[in-house]
Amino acid sequence: MECPFTCKCLTAVYEEKQSVLKGPVHIQFDIRKEQLFHVDIEQEVIRRIKISTDSDVSIFSLNAILSKIERLLMLLDGSFIQLKEMRFLESDVFKDNLLVSWARNLMAQRLSYFCSADFCKNDVYRLIDFENVFTTDLFSKWDDLLDELGVVHQMFLYSVSDSKITIDVKCAFLIELAEPIVEVAKERTCYFESLKPGSCGTSLRDCLRALITKYGEDIFNKECSSQYDSFLKALVNSRVNIMHIKRNQKKPTLNGKQSLLYVQKLSLLYRKILFELLEIEPSLYLEKLKRCVSSLDNSNSILDDFLSSLSK
Repeated sequence: MECPFTCKCLTAVYEEKQSVLKGPVHIQFDIRKEQLFHVDIEQEVIRRIKISTDSDVSIFSLNAILSKIERLLMLLDGSFIQLKEMRFLESDVFKDNLLVSWARNLMAQRLSYFCSADFCKNDVYRLIDFENVFTTDLFSKWDDLLDELGVVHQMFLYSVSDSKITIDVKCAFLIELAEPIVEVAKERTCYFESLKPGSCGTSLRDCLRALITKYGEDIFNKECSSQYDSFLKALVNSRVNIMHIKRNQKKPTLNGKQSLLYVQKLSLLYRKILFELLEIEPSLYLEKLKRCVSSLDNSNSILDDFLSSLSK
């Protein structure tokens, strides 16, 4: 859809009903694309993002920058903060009422993954305070990585969204991401040189094992210490079984509560891998990550019961 409307400024306001956003926080940085974009993020109870330029640009260009900022903030926060208001301002050509109309249209067209599942909105899920890492350099790395991930990152976002997809399918999506994530990490690091994900290459189980060994031992410590092979088999079976009728499904597999647990733990693994690919200093998030994992591991004995069932 082409949009002839142009302006110099986009403002967006976010508010989370279930928690108060900490502050006061205020950061500023620039992003150079087809021209220079000035970014201003303020937070105190609510979050405000302002993106401005020195001359008129397409409102789609402003919105594209905002979307990439939102997705990086989600990676740090663990969930999307709800967008309450969007405004386009300061046009040399168009009146405010036309810009208001386009802002409403774009808000109405936002993809459903911008609404995160409730289990992501626990404060323990927030691993990094954005003001400690968000810079021009980090955005540039994120822009490049996001382009390479493509639909892979969308699968991640839908898996942790408030969509009506059942939890076992969301979990299967995250398990399936092991293969493309190995490919991305292999391209960008010196790891996984011997792995060749694909139908005739490295198995899904071996991709999961490689990612957990390199990036996820602090997330899956209990699993690695007890029934590790059976645990990996259960993950793979849970992915494979959604493509087979009931009589051809394999065991062990994950039930509903276990699927919810591993949606959360696999999403932590995905986020940690991206943090490392973005070269974010581990000291900024490891302690929070450990607290989050401890909370999940000790939730209603789900993990202990699951690991116990694998030994039978």
